Amino acid sequence: MKLFLGFVATIFLSFMMNSCIKHEVIPAPIATVDLNSSFEAIINGTDVEWTQNVEGYKSYTNTSSIYLPSPQLSRKIFESEMSSFYSEQAINLTFGSLTWDVSSNIEPTLSMFNNFHTYNSDSPISFKNYSSASTLPSMVGVQVEYLDNNGVSWISRESDPGQFAKFTILDQDSDNTGDYSLFLCEFSCNVWRINPQTLLDESITINTAKYTAWFKR
Repeated sequence: MKLFLGFVATIFLSFMMNSCIKHEVIPAPIATVDLNSSFEAIINGTDVEWTQNVEGYKSYTNTSSIYLPSPQLSRKIFESEMSSFYSEQAINLTFGSLTWDVSSNIEPTLSMFNNFHTYNSDSPISFKNYSSASTLPSMVGVQVEYLDNNGVSWISRESDPGQFAKFTILDQDSDNTGDYSLFLCEFSCNVWRINPQTLLDESITINTAKYTAWFKR
């Protein structure tokens, strides 16, 4: 009888111990937008190719805005840059202008953001000069800036003949860090600087460029 009672007590204690074990709660995975970038082009006859997380290259985004009272339309441009801490070479695209009325929304809505990029996908885009936020053109256009091995800035010009740019929207998605429009931009153009010694304009060519990255709302 004592053996039987001891056996029952052991089972009871074992049951109580198991019932007190706290089970680990594994949170549901957080969905994130898959952001990957790459750049390839022929720059002044030399093949250039960068891949995200190789030799420190990554893409970064920024926006600039000019706010105007209604019924004037405010304007926003989007920037995407691929650069590395280990190299002076970098590429920067400036694309805009998204226009909207601040009397309806102080900032462009997600629908406005998505529609702007989708509407301008798969069609040739004109080149524009974006010198500062205060002079943002109201028309849609793109500007290319290239930083060479010495960190010297070379910038495309609106007036150049024969240049070409086209955006293709690959995806539009959101996560807890923001709203994104992922794109492929194909372009060929000249980029310019003023030679500090001669004070004359000089240019280099960027041909068959393909830049895959994203804009953020």
